[in-house]
Amino acid sequence: MVRLSLCSALIVGAAAAYGQAPAFEVASVKISQIGKAGGEGSRRENIQIAPGSVNMRNVSLKSAIRWAWHVMDFQVSGPDWLGNERYDIMAKAAGPAPDAELRIMLQTLLAERFKVTLHRVTKEMSAYALVVAKGGPKFQESKTEGEASLVPDQKTMRVVVQRTPLSQLVEMLSNVLRTPVVDLTELKGRYDIAVELAKYIPDRSSPDQMDPVNIITRGLQDELGLKIEPRKMPLDLLIIDHAEKIPSEN
Repeated sequence: MVRLSLCSALIVGAAAAYGQAPAFEVASVKISQIGKAGGEGSRRENIQIAPGSVNMRNVSLKSAIRWAWHVMDFQVSGPDWLGNERYDIMAKAAGPAPDAELRIMLQTLLAERFKVTLHRVTKEMSAYALVVAKGGPKFQESKTEGEASLVPDQKTMRVVVQRTPLSQLVEMLSNVLRTPVVDLTELKGRYDIAVELAKYIPDRSSPDQMDPVNIITRGLQDELGLKIEPRKMPLDLLIIDHAEKIPSEN
């Protein structure tokens, strides 16, 4: 759901008290030449976040909005071009800042350069709830340091996750199942996970055996101690009221 974290809420409250929103010290927003050129790689996005900077290359405005408001794809509703046009967004804060503050800064930047305005609604929708199965999770928190890594291999149907919060796994599940998946596990760490889904398909040549819900359900429960349950749930959505395709000058 779209809810500000305690840290974000404190940042917003402090900004309101002083009459201004947190903003980057320097920022550049340009139309991506990679996306403009088309061809192979023109849809590939690259998002890199450091303690005091946000670097987004060849991203859609929808992806930037998703990161800024910390939501998933299904939670953003607006014109089709939000997901098609590509931009390079390079922004740096005055000093080190946590993700929560960088997200607020990016919200400010998108409002300034793209004139983004939006509102929130809550709608009851069909979704899957990710919960801990009986017996508990079958994986441990990562003991290594470094960036999160999530590598799905469609040919072998193997997914390898390293140093990754479940939120990223949930996002991948939402994309595969084409249905919202909500994390109700209350597992807040970063984890190393490997799932082999191919063995849950008795006969790959039979379309009846390729039901993704059945395959993923069995794989999650047997190998991870997690399960997905279909539910009707109230979900928070962002409705984009206005956004401009051409960003204003840097």
